[in-house]
Amino acid sequence: MPTPLEDKEAIRELFSEYCFRMDEFRFAELGALFTADGEWIAPYSRARGPAEIAALMARNIPTEPRRKHFIMNSLIRLDGDRATARTSYLVVLQAAGAGLVPSVAGTYEDRLVRTSDGWRFHERRLVHDLRAELGLNVPEK
Repeated sequence: MPTPLEDKEAIRELFSEYCFRMDEFRFAELGALFTADGEWIAPYSRARGPAEIAALMARNIPTEPRRKHFIMNSLIRLDGDRATARTSYLVVLQAAGAGLVPSVAGTYEDRLVRTSDGWRFHERRLVHDLRAELGLNVPEK
């Protein structure tokens, strides 16, 4: 049985995998980080299950402008094979003629479960605290 410290490190690895897969447009692999009934919820859309989450990302996230996700300040609370977490995030865009510009900063609010494949998202909710141009194929809200 992993120690609490090992569980927290595995969850942080999950968060990092999410960012790399998102930024590298590996959406099917990103969807695999969610449970079969896992949800991805944002102010502008939501999806349930790995395939629907992957399809939503492929539809909403254009290859330009390029973007990079940064995560920090994770608070992880373990409860056996379940966990909750709050993590700050920042997304920057590569804007033509403007260099790197902040797009959105906020908080990921996560509910996680341990599966036979390791820790997975049961729910990932995005809270946009500070927002500029998102650079997404979604209606602005």
